[in-house]
Amino acid sequence: MSINFNEKSGEGADKADKTTEDEKPYEDVLEHEKRSGQRTRFVSKPSPMVERAYQIFEYNLEKGDYDHVGDYVLIDKSEKREITEKKVINLMTLLNGKKDLIDLSDLTKKRVLFTLIPETAESIETRMIFKDYDGKGVSKDNAVFTIRKGVFNG
Repeated sequence: MSINFNEKSGEGADKADKTTEDEKPYEDVLEHEKRSGQRTRFVSKPSPMVERAYQIFEYNLEKGDYDHVGDYVLIDKSEKREITEKKVINLMTLLNGKKDLIDLSDLTKKRVLFTLIPETAESIETRMIFKDYDGKGVSKDNAVFTIRKGVFNG
């Protein structure tokens, strides 16, 4: 199985690099969502505790606020920060049901594959291992994506 983060689909992928006049530099993504009135279902922000990791939040209609529901942790620390950030943006795009992905093919020259870790009855989260594959040999573990079990069931 693979998620192809390398194909640009539809218009709007170039917009990810542009800032709007409503954005403030270095503003926390959750604060921006609240201030601007936007309510994207899933958002991410850098983890304050783990370097090169991101926290995933889901908007909770009942609370009117975001709940922490998952994490994306980079394993391959040799990956450029710019690439990791764009992969996380693409992941958020997919989680939010959109298809306007950032084309990474010129930056990575690799395919992104994933392995879904089997869940047990007592599991409280779903875990995926993202892998980079350059077309030669075996794929290399890149990142771990964890999301609270049941997030996609409702």
